[in-house]
Amino acid sequence: MKKFLILNILIFASVFAWEDEVKIIKKMVSKKKNIASSVLSNTNQKIYQADNTFDWDVKTAWCTNKKPEGESIVSSAIGSSKFGNYSNLKKVNYLYKAKLAIFNGYGKSEETYYNNNRIKKGTLKIYEARMGDALSGSFFEKDPTFVIQKELNFKDEPKLQTVDLSFELKDRPKEKQVDELGLFYIFTIDEVYNGRKYHDTCVSELGVYGAFNIEDEDYFKKMNGLK
Repeated sequence: MKKFLILNILIFASVFAWEDEVKIIKKMVSKKKNIASSVLSNTNQKIYQADNTFDWDVKTAWCTNKKPEGESIVSSAIGSSKFGNYSNLKKVNYLYKAKLAIFNGYGKSEETYYNNNRIKKGTLKIYEARMGDALSGSFFEKDPTFVIQKELNFKDEPKLQTVDLSFELKDRPKEKQVDELGLFYIFTIDEVYNGRKYHDTCVSELGVYGAFNIEDEDYFKKMNGLK
């Protein structure tokens, strides 16, 4: 998303208390990499690691053979690690527009897609937080604040799907402040389409992208050509 892609963190997560969700967000940022609550066992786990959900390759995927409802994958950077700031958002009255993009299931082939579980329903929770950026890395100036929750349904088809998101951010920094903004997305798996052959649940690509201007929209259109 070039200059206007605000740090977007996407989290597949089980249902936690608010305090636990804040802790897992902070843990994820400190590790600077994707974390999954489970990964397909009895194999080389790197093959099915959570980082595969943002490598622009649908032939790789995060997979788990645990019961899918409530399983979690935590991403440390979806899209870009660049931050936007609240002064940018004042221009649009703190209204944040974004697109959730998902290539459901295991996209290695159509056969592989239907042989494994795919997500049918999910719940998306959105958090925001004031962030700082130092030589030692990103840090929280303020604990994440819950923004909104959305229920999502996905089609059972082996191609990229998108969901338009629009929500008003809660924080209102003072005029002279230029706090950097972190956005965090907690996605809970509620229901899956069952695989024909396996009970493994997979996701090939998943991200949330800010969409504020023509440059962002053009960038997003290119993503629809994902292969």
